[in-house]
Amino acid sequence: MFVIGKVVKPQGVKGEVKAQIITSFPEHFEQLAHIYIEQDDFVKYDVEDSRLSNKFVFIKFKRVQSRDEAEKLRDKYLYIPDEELYPLQDDEFYHHQLKGLKVYDQDDSYLGVVKDIETYPLNDFLSVESENKQNYLIPIVKDFIKEVNIKSQKVTIHVVEGLLG
Repeated sequence: MFVIGKVVKPQGVKGEVKAQIITSFPEHFEQLAHIYIEQDDFVKYDVEDSRLSNKFVFIKFKRVQSRDEAEKLRDKYLYIPDEELYPLQDDEFYHHQLKGLKVYDQDDSYLGVVKDIETYPLNDFLSVESENKQNYLIPIVKDFIKEVNIKSQKVTIHVVEGLLG
């Protein structure tokens, strides 16, 4: 399952919710017939209607009929199955696909593992942890990221002076 949003609060009195968008493809909300919400397990909620507004989406679920029922969804994350993710170009990847990949330099020397992706206004960065627990931030730009191979679980980077501290 993949997170695409988080319920912020109920909206109105008829069971609609306001959710923060946590995806690069907000327009995806307009096409979803259902969304999963994690409770004890993932529960499928059929979408009656949705509309986008800046960083938020307003969603009316078929089974949620009152403000009180919508209130129970406050702070819950919204999920879709991985197979419903938007297809990407060959050189594009979802953040969750990069976590756990092994990182090597241009000479095929092992550097560490991608622990996370940090997002900043200008660039995203791979947060790489070395075997000795040292952390490096590698800008996700073509000058540094030479190859990403999901099948072999490997990222090859170009190391320049100062990049690794």
